[in-house]
Amino acid sequence: MRLLSFRLADLASVRLFRYLLIMASCLLFFPPFSVVPGLFGAKDFCGALCMRRFFLYQPGLEWADAAVRLSVYPAGVALVFVMAVVTFLFGRLWCAFVCPVGGFSELVSRVLPARFKIEYRVLDQVPIRYGYFTFYVAAMPVLAVSACALCNFLVMPRLFDAASGGSAARAFLLSPVGMTNVALVALLGFLASKGRAYCSLLCPIGAIDALVNRAGATFRFTRRIRVDRGRCTGCTLCADVCMCGAVKMEDSRAVVDQLSCMSCQECVEVCRPGAMEYLVLSPKKRGKAAAAVGAAEAVRAARPGASAPILWRRIWLAVLAGLAALFVYATGADAARKTDPDGCMVCHGVEGLEYLDERGLLRVATIDSDHYYGSIHGALPCSDCHAGLDEYPHDPNKGGVDCSALCHVIEPSTGRRYSHRDVVKEFRRSVHGRGRVDGFTAAGRVEESEEELLPSCRRCHGNVSYMSEAAVERFREAFPDCDRECAHCHGGRSWRGVYTGHVLRRLMGRTVSKDEENRQCDQCHADEAMMEKVEREDEAAGRRRKASRRFVLASKSYAMTLHGKLAAAGSRLAPSCNDCHAPPRRRHEIRSRDDSLSTTHDSNLAKTCAAAGCHAHASSPFAAAFVRSDVHSLDLVAVEPGDLRPGSGRLDSNWLRTGGALAMLAAIIAAAGSAAMARDILGGRRPVSLIGSAAFRKRVLRRGEKGGGR
Repeated sequence: MRLLSFRLADLASVRLFRYLLIMASCLLFFPPFSVVPGLFGAKDFCGALCMRRFFLYQPGLEWADAAVRLSVYPAGVALVFVMAVVTFLFGRLWCAFVCPVGGFSELVSRVLPARFKIEYRVLDQVPIRYGYFTFYVAAMPVLAVSACALCNFLVMPRLFDAASGGSAARAFLLSPVGMTNVALVALLGFLASKGRAYCSLLCPIGAIDALVNRAGATFRFTRRIRVDRGRCTGCTLCADVCMCGAVKMEDSRAVVDQLSCMSCQECVEVCRPGAMEYLVLSPKKRGKAAAAVGAAEAVRAARPGASAPILWRRIWLAVLAGLAALFVYATGADAARKTDPDGCMVCHGVEGLEYLDERGLLRVATIDSDHYYGSIHGALPCSDCHAGLDEYPHDPNKGGVDCSALCHVIEPSTGRRYSHRDVVKEFRRSVHGRGRVDGFTAAGRVEESEEELLPSCRRCHGNVSYMSEAAVERFREAFPDCDRECAHCHGGRSWRGVYTGHVLRRLMGRTVSKDEENRQCDQCHADEAMMEKVEREDEAAGRRRKASRRFVLASKSYAMTLHGKLAAAGSRLAPSCNDCHAPPRRRHEIRSRDDSLSTTHDSNLAKTCAAAGCHAHASSPFAAAFVRSDVHSLDLVAVEPGDLRPGSGRLDSNWLRTGGALAMLAAIIAAAGSAAMARDILGGRRPVSLIGSAAFRKRVLRRGEKGGGR
């Protein structure tokens, strides 16, 4: 095959070609463009495109867990599979030519002067790599250390996002976990000689790719970097340019370690005798010609000067179909059911019905009829909720709504009038239970929002559309026949009306996304100033105390977790706030974590985590640490100047201490490198890596040994 006879070494520069591909990959995978992640509703490798989590081991792992993982990270699984196939046949082309994470650190490292570098290639990479890989796959999950906590695939996109103005990315980089990861990327990437130490030592994807590369190297039909030791002169140029330390000199001849080689082909480019080659066959079989592929010919040649015929039949069919669609739209547009037995819309349907109340506040009394008839309460008489109105125009302070009152609607499944009383009972047992459930009037909305910290029925729910446009579109895609048939009578706005909407909700199940659920909670919990006013019961002290910093920042810490990222990306498998904090079928009964009946109480956490569609292995006794891992850790939240004062609790963070120590080490290396570079300039010496250059020459290049490389 001609593809297999192509050599990148024939290009002007393999390195230039690689760097152009890496820069293009950064544009495709990283913010602000995020072209590839955007196909899966994400900005980076988190979520569906994650390549690093689906193969983690958890004690008690069941097939159900494996199925969930594959469904949560489908694109990441597919990408790893394609990468493995390409690696098996052609070597580690993903790592060398495509991966934007390792590639960008290499680009930065190439720009920095040599005196700022650490020579990691002298280390025995394989034991370090697979020792850490074993710890990453098996030990970190058991110890409840998130795989996201040490992830260069997480940090590098956020560096780009922060540089392009992303506030969430900047907040992560300023968190203890973020600072630790940035310091690691700097020490093992930017300040590493050739920029690939993180790839060679800590990257789990690189560890998997290296195993596949080594396995594929045993077959003669696969392409690999191979050495003809009979032609090798021992010049050591190949070992010197190898970015991952895969080429070493043994007995004055080059040897390639396929467990470390990334197939970058820079060694092939610098090998003057031609001993290093990117071959399909072994050197003994070199030179065998590939079979030529014949040129394709057209089956039927077009006549010169002939024009395409006009297909009148298709044109007439298209016109008739368009007229039919126009007729259906015109006759069904006003088919939405409208009910206004109380006649309220006679006044409230008038546009511009506005007035100033006694406090000078602008009141808008106009009701959008399209929104109202498509809302949850759109088919109910207004007096069902606004009771006590006996004159018109009415006093705005009258007609207060009581969410626990009986409705006029008969519930088909029970034959009784519908009521929210059971829901109100649940609500009263929750931490929000002192919130308002009745007395809702238009005039009281301002007092309710200004004076009450506790959520009310109206604050969370309102009179929202029964079916969102997105849910209607999902129904039309899932049930195209029903859409065509039902639309004859129930077209237009009635798709969101109460009766057809009720049918759609039953057929489609959940109509509110996990992110929309979380936004309801964020109305209060994302307001840091509001949360700082909250007082919580301290049972040990027997009195109420101000909420902790962990509680105040709970919304921010959740957004930084994998749960929050999946929800923001639109995944229906993501656990929302309600999924963890509210019992099934009792969504309003959210209790304090200290309450023994709470879903987040220590005695109930395993059951909550093992709920359908989540972590089935959580019930295993070996998963105790995993179950109790803190998903609202302050280590995920940006450190602010006020957090560094004694007694704030932030200084007790091991992540903050580690990140600070690594950052200090990077600063020391930068300072020492600057001083060494100044000495080199003044002394006219050739600059080498600040740390490890002598050991690299001795152990890898074998210079200075008897019979060693020249």
